[in-house]
Amino acid sequence: MKDIILKPGTFLKDTKNQNTKNIPGQSVEDFVVGLLKNPTCCAKYVTLTKGVVTQTGSITSAVTLNQPAGEITTVSATIAGSVNTFTLNNSYIKADSIILATVNDTTGAGLVVVQVDNIVAGSCSINLAGVVSNTGTVTIGFGIF
Repeated sequence: MKDIILKPGTFLKDTKNQNTKNIPGQSVEDFVVGLLKNPTCCAKYVTLTKGVVTQTGSITSAVTLNQPAGEITTVSATIAGSVNTFTLNNSYIKADSIILATVNDTTGAGLVVVQVDNIVAGSCSINLAGVVSNTGTVTIGFGIF
């Protein structure tokens, strides 16, 4: 993999206008940033720094993990038909963040689903529900974008 180094003042079109001495065209920095923001542009791989945290207390106790991605292991609890909610405190979360979360593992036998909501700067809510009763720990993977 090669790094791209963007130097200020580098333009895609390097011909000078004789009257104004300005360099017409778009800067390389603006071009690359615009390309990456384009919804049709695809990233082949995304690597985020990952942390881990284990919940203490109860299934509704908040956890703090200040990394752009990570794994949360909950306390052992019975997760059945009702929703169990806890707060993820994370300095990478902004009010307009997209947070992807998945259940990576459970020590119980039941199916558990995860949902993220109430996203505000610095935190979000993690909702867990058991489709079938699950007793044990749940490991949740997440990424903040």
